[in-house]
Amino acid sequence: PNTLMARDRPANGTASPSDMETLPSLKRQRTGPHGQASSSNGGADMQIDEPVPLINEVIAIQDVPKWQETTEASFGGIVAIRFTQPIAFDTDPPVCSLATGFIVDAKRGIILTNRHVVGTGPFVGEAVMHDHEVVEVRALYRDPIHDFGFLKFDPRQIKYMKLVEIPLAPEHARVGIDVRIIGNDAGEKLSILAGSISRIDRNVPEYGHMTYNDLNTFYLQSAAALSGGSSGSPVIDIEGRAVALQAGGRSREATNYFFPLDRAKRALKLIQEGRPVLRGSVQTQFTYMPFDVAQKLGLPEEAEAMVRKMRPHDIGMLVVATVLPDGPGASAGLEEGDILLQINSELVTHFVMLEDILDTHIDKTIDITVVRGGKTIEVRAPVQDMHKLTPSRLVTFGGCVVHNLSYQLAYGSTLPPRGVFMTATGNFLPNLDESMGYVIERIADQPVSDIDEFVAVLRSLPDHEPVSVVTYSVSDIHTKENTTVAIAHQWYPISMYTHNNQTGLWDRTKIKRHSRVANYSPANIRLPVLSDPRAGKAADLTRAMVGVSCSLPLSIEGINKIGIVDYGVIVDAARGLVVASRRTIPLSVCNLALIFGDSLCIPAKLRFLHPTHNFAIIQYDPQRIGTNNIKQATLSSTQPRQGDAAHMITYNRTSNTMCVNTVVSNMWEILVPIQYPPHWRCINTETIQYETKLPSDFRFGLVGNDEGHVQAIWMPFMRSHKSDTVAGLPPRYILPVLEALQRDEEPRLRSLGIEVRPNSLASARAGGLSDSRLDEVQQANPDRNMLFTVARIELMSKAHGVLQELDVIISINGRLMLHIDDLEVQNTCNALELVVLRNGKELTLQVETTEYDRGVDKLVFWCGATFQAPYMALRLQSSKAPSGVHCTFVAAGSPAEQYELASSYWVTQVNGVKTPDLESFERAISECPDSTYARVKVISYDLEPQVLTIKTCYHYWPTSTLTKDPSSDSGWRSSED
Repeated sequence: PNTLMARDRPANGTASPSDMETLPSLKRQRTGPHGQASSSNGGADMQIDEPVPLINEVIAIQDVPKWQETTEASFGGIVAIRFTQPIAFDTDPPVCSLATGFIVDAKRGIILTNRHVVGTGPFVGEAVMHDHEVVEVRALYRDPIHDFGFLKFDPRQIKYMKLVEIPLAPEHARVGIDVRIIGNDAGEKLSILAGSISRIDRNVPEYGHMTYNDLNTFYLQSAAALSGGSSGSPVIDIEGRAVALQAGGRSREATNYFFPLDRAKRALKLIQEGRPVLRGSVQTQFTYMPFDVAQKLGLPEEAEAMVRKMRPHDIGMLVVATVLPDGPGASAGLEEGDILLQINSELVTHFVMLEDILDTHIDKTIDITVVRGGKTIEVRAPVQDMHKLTPSRLVTFGGCVVHNLSYQLAYGSTLPPRGVFMTATGNFLPNLDESMGYVIERIADQPVSDIDEFVAVLRSLPDHEPVSVVTYSVSDIHTKENTTVAIAHQWYPISMYTHNNQTGLWDRTKIKRHSRVANYSPANIRLPVLSDPRAGKAADLTRAMVGVSCSLPLSIEGINKIGIVDYGVIVDAARGLVVASRRTIPLSVCNLALIFGDSLCIPAKLRFLHPTHNFAIIQYDPQRIGTNNIKQATLSSTQPRQGDAAHMITYNRTSNTMCVNTVVSNMWEILVPIQYPPHWRCINTETIQYETKLPSDFRFGLVGNDEGHVQAIWMPFMRSHKSDTVAGLPPRYILPVLEALQRDEEPRLRSLGIEVRPNSLASARAGGLSDSRLDEVQQANPDRNMLFTVARIELMSKAHGVLQELDVIISINGRLMLHIDDLEVQNTCNALELVVLRNGKELTLQVETTEYDRGVDKLVFWCGATFQAPYMALRLQSSKAPSGVHCTFVAAGSPAEQYELASSYWVTQVNGVKTPDLESFERAISECPDSTYARVKVISYDLEPQVLTIKTCYHYWPTSTLTKDPSSDSGWRSSED
């Protein structure tokens, strides 16, 4: 896993910086979640004898004024770069970051920086000059393999400062010279650090697997303590010339690696002349080996003598390190360990000489002379255009990003540079670890060797029909994986981005899918049968259990988009109704499928999400099922009692059915703690626990009584994104909703909009409960000395302002509230009479109920952020709603992230226009032109106001909406459809 680019990575499957301390770091600074600089640099585990001084002690005193003059003269040519990479590409995730660059052509507006800053994919950035003038920059050129690239800006936009051009002078890089690295170090504007060059012939540093690594070049080495954000800084000599480019280093040892500027200087000259920057390759990586190592590889003494005579300052030769399969080098017969002697009869011992020949012989054949095991061998190899080996297109769908396998990744795994590489798995293959780097080999039983073939297959797939996808990881090319997926084109719109050499942008083309309807005939299935005689009549419950697959295409309401596979229970086979947990189906924006007996997968749709109890009801088409042994479960309306026998029917870890006989031990109100950001929780619900500890080992099961009826559904309850608890949900909560659906009615429930929690009678007495009330409660409920306290009141509910938190509810409609289920009367009443204890006094209150709003019905996407009306969990957990517009998600690499909009903010104004609801917000953002700053007034979750300025970028982050639409197959309609 790669943690070397000074940026954040997705949480799944990534290593922390401390896990990668044996690797050097690329010094690019990533902005933190609230704008502060953050770094994830690693360092090699090497012994440090003593601290490295910031300024070399051997610098002559008389040089200090000269250095001061040199550095001050350079300030006008060094810029801070604020940028985003909006779409994952190659090994780079979407990111917002800081770096450095310097002006190398003031007239044309050309800035030199690192390739790992410019990136190989989409780039959006701006340069901050020394006087804090800001200009937009675009990617002008990035080298296919070397760590340098050029950005372009319009010099006419700089009005108050004279631009300074820093000359490139790679020929002046010498061992022992003192240098200054001037740049945006750790987020600091123009930090100046001193060092001296200790090596100029170092092999390329290795930053690790699945990250950028340079090849076929020397690197310079120095001792200087730099950190994130210094990428792209010029390495200045005392005359003010750039002798190298800051690239990476080991922060712990204060060791830095500089990229030599020979190839950058050549590329700049060609760009200035309006000529293409040609780059040649024979798909072979070389490394520099000293003569003593070359001797062990078979370098003849006469060959060494000849090289030493012709190149008296050389101490080694180039040796073949990697030959990519099926490439020109491999076809010509080059092998690892070959010592390079000549190309076209010219002695070649340095990388610059090697690349000069390759770059000038594209589409031609070169003669290569190597030494192998003491014998001289001559081969002929064609030279390819390296730019054609670099991906210039990418495809996005459902959060997944694919492109052709890059030249860089091919070298890292010794693969031919072909195939469809998945740089982000999204909802397509969410269970694969992105950090392992996967190549898609086949989809729907069709081989795919590039993205054109991949798109042709993808757009032809029918909706929701399962297909197989064969992949392998570049980290483990020996193992192939076969995954079954079902494409939902509503959530998987296909777009292709193509790099535009003129604008530097990646132009988007929407790809329409073929109108192909799946032809299917009813499939015969057989669900597992339990033969355990101890289960009794409950054994048949195995024929009511089905797998439930839920993928969330969006992150909203405090819940990250995830894919979950669990179980559900068929409660009406004729109508195809299935009950599942809200831990499995937490949101209404989802893609659902059912799996019958591990043999048939068919789509399903959501029918009902209960707002407070932990269940959802989904529906499948029974016509898709042929001959079968399905037996729907009968839900018991009888309240179980402590000591009742129970038979838990479940699946073990090997997916075999099993029975656990137990007894009811307890019924208690499940209390799920609040989380931040607020997300749905099960509230006001009693659950059932069982005597044996075995049920806690299983996530789902049906608990049957002796008659074979379901007395509880054993299911997971969400606690947080990563944790849950399991308990039994009584069917009495499900039956009213199920019966309405069976009558072909939409269930309509009303609510007070409150959360209650148990409160002991001792606490109530301390709060002023009278002795007469105390006796009344104890006589009415001898089993439990308990009342219920109002824990939270939902904003915007009619109870808000009538009830107060910490009110103790004594009775509802004249009946003592002794059990949590006494609150269920709210579901069917327009108003309730509550007697509450408040501040030592009993009050009688008339409280109106509110019909449940059925959840989110509209989402607005702007600048990479998702906005929605305040949802139930937020209304219940917040003390105040400053606006009807809430930011619920911020995408990585988006303008919203770059300009510090957080996923918990309320939006109250846009450019001075108040936004009390989504409609007014939509009107306000529609007036914001592209590439301009919008002034957005926000209030944090903790009610702290601030004003943000967000620069729009509609090219990569267009504005759109998603609206609930029952007529759509998915139940949602996008404005981009």
